[in-house]
Amino acid sequence: MWLTAVVLQGCVEPFTPEINESQESLVVEGMLTDQSGIQTIYLSRSSPFNYPGFIPERYSVVWIVDENGTYYQLSEQEEGVYQLYMTPFRGTSYKLRIITTDNQEYESDYVMLPSPCPSIDSIYFEIETRETEDPEEPLEGIQFYLDLEAGEDEARNYRWELEETWAYNAAHIIQYYYDGVLHNMDDPFKYYHCWYTGRISNIFTASSKHSVSNRIYKYPLHYVSSETHRLQVRYSLLVKQYALSDEAFEYWDQMRMQLQESGGLYEAQPPQIRGNIYNVDDPNELVMGFFSVASVAEKRIFVDIGREFHYPRIKCILDTINRMDEIPPPVYFPVYMRSLSPMGTGPPYGVGRGICFDCRYGGGSIEKPDFWE
Repeated sequence: MWLTAVVLQGCVEPFTPEINESQESLVVEGMLTDQSGIQTIYLSRSSPFNYPGFIPERYSVVWIVDENGTYYQLSEQEEGVYQLYMTPFRGTSYKLRIITTDNQEYESDYVMLPSPCPSIDSIYFEIETRETEDPEEPLEGIQFYLDLEAGEDEARNYRWELEETWAYNAAHIIQYYYDGVLHNMDDPFKYYHCWYTGRISNIFTASSKHSVSNRIYKYPLHYVSSETHRLQVRYSLLVKQYALSDEAFEYWDQMRMQLQESGGLYEAQPPQIRGNIYNVDDPNELVMGFFSVASVAEKRIFVDIGREFHYPRIKCILDTINRMDEIPPPVYFPVYMRSLSPMGTGPPYGVGRGICFDCRYGGGSIEKPDFWE
């Protein structure tokens, strides 16, 4: 989750908030979890209101420090992305320490790794039709839900992160390609099947702290509509569940409420909610983000109901040619094509835009994920 949201869409008249464009607050995202593996901290700067975007904070020195004074240094693997392979110890407290390139030093409070996170009982979905501005064009899709029932002595504060993956296909296979010379494609389906994975930026929090039972029933996650082609072939949702301290839950729940109630005022400026990270020499400086140490559980669901919905038609009309000099301009190599002959090979050929033949134009990868069933 990058700490950005959406520009407010006024109901009556335009509203331009007064925002100090020169103030670029440090934004810290990340947590230490009880899962053995790569721990990740993202550092960035809040972007100007009129120019939203991710501004990585590069070349910083970043450590995880335990209560015994042991330092674990993270390295910058990508711009603003700092990582370390580490397994924290339960019952031990950790803090985050950062020194930026302008020699500003930031620290978080110490946070203890809590008891194990309860497991997720079930993730499921229901087909739902939602109203739109056009009553004759309702929105079709599926709404995901989560159920959880834990012991009385287990964690009661939860946050969920969602990651979606969907399979999709190009409109046409590639039988031939032309780069000045016509070639047969060894595998016509090489760029036909793709998978796309992305994080869902919404904030999901809930607590059973004030309930008699430690149970959360039919908690609404996100909605996937048929406006896109996500559900058409196959869809998968990974839900990561974090058990949070009271302080961490309060922060994330406030973030959730402010983003919802503001209508997305802070597209470029994160909501002004203080976390547990501060400038050592200037405690009044606004630092965005909260460093958590959390236990985690996760569960994945696959969805195969794509044929039940109507999807927008993909405009991939092919031009018909018999010779390569008939390829309509502009010509960018390689030119993909398929046979339109009743025999399935040879001319006439159908040629079109790369996006019609190569699924990678949709942002996905032809590498099948390891978890894909």
